[in-house]
Amino acid sequence: MLTIATSYIQGFHRYQYDHRTVQIFDVDDCLTLKPEGFNNVGLTKEEFFEKSYYFEPNPAVTFLLNKMISWGDAIAVCTARPPSLLQETMDWLVGNDIKFDTLLHSTGIVPSSIAKQFMIKELRRTYDAVGTLVDDSPYNIKGARLQKIGGILIDTNSQYWEEHPEVVYKV
Repeated sequence: MLTIATSYIQGFHRYQYDHRTVQIFDVDDCLTLKPEGFNNVGLTKEEFFEKSYYFEPNPAVTFLLNKMISWGDAIAVCTARPPSLLQETMDWLVGNDIKFDTLLHSTGIVPSSIAKQFMIKELRRTYDAVGTLVDDSPYNIKGARLQKIGGILIDTNSQYWEEHPEVVYKV
């Protein structure tokens, strides 16, 4: 296992080098599925992260993740959650039988759209290729495209992102 700690991201890779293509999945409102009627508008990120620990996995997104694993791809779970929730995130993933090879958290110094770009750069150091980012933030998808990778927008949280826009620039 290789531990990662920079100013912008913290986490780990299972392997120091991996010849596979890595696919990137966000946690909240992507791998997790909010309960019917749940509205996170007005919650702080910390309040939302606390509640999301009890959310069920999103079956459509986990189907895609498992399909990519069956193709031989590696999985990186990359989230804007703070490093203090690394163990909680890992417990949720393992408890819900979601397989992954890398887990990266943002330190919160920069917006998620910038942190995810630093995560993509980190993944390029470990994997032969970086495939696609699957995320609920249009800003994270835009950042991924600036890093020359594709993105799949999971439209589960558009009201939140409309109320919390991020400036996106290439890092």
